[in-house]
Amino acid sequence: MKIFKILPVIIFIIILTACKSTTDANKTPVLPTLPSKTYTDLHADTNSTKTAVFFSFKDSTFIPLSDTNTTKWDIGFYETSIFTNSGVHGPGMGGAIIQRNVIFADVAEAPASGYKTETSYYDQSIPTGAGNSWYNYDFSRHVILPIPGVTLIIRTGDGKYAKMRILNYYKGNPPLETLNEQSLMRYYTFEFVYQPNGTRQF
Repeated sequence: MKIFKILPVIIFIIILTACKSTTDANKTPVLPTLPSKTYTDLHADTNSTKTAVFFSFKDSTFIPLSDTNTTKWDIGFYETSIFTNSGVHGPGMGGAIIQRNVIFADVAEAPASGYKTETSYYDQSIPTGAGNSWYNYDFSRHVILPIPGVTLIIRTGDGKYAKMRILNYYKGNPPLETLNEQSLMRYYTFEFVYQPNGTRQF
């Protein structure tokens, strides 16, 4: 009699375990959130040097001019212009997509396609000119202001992915409302997230 009493309990446990295993197998794995980094006062003083500044997301640092013909750099800065390591600007697999009206932290994945490359010096992957990509020009104060809600999705020189947003164009990352035409410009402050494993998830 005891065997018949215990048997339903054993069967119930087996069914419960099987259901739990199936549920666990169907769960989408939660990917760790990548760290966001902020670089302050990248000095793109190209007005005097006439030379672009090259940057690596992987190392969070400048790349020397001697390495500009390699895939070691990802983006270049020339005054208000930002370009990628591709086409006429470099041998890399770079490219860019501009996403507008988005919250930077909510951009969880880079698109699979649609990246614009550097087809010519006059048709860059990130368009130049006020209102065309990351900034507007305030004529009342004569200052350059980042456009809210703009995230730049960058395919890097070696084919990986990053997202970035420009926070400031003036030295010391001062509050935007305090800027005026005497503020020292060409000092980029930007936030970025780099995915080192080759996937498109941030």
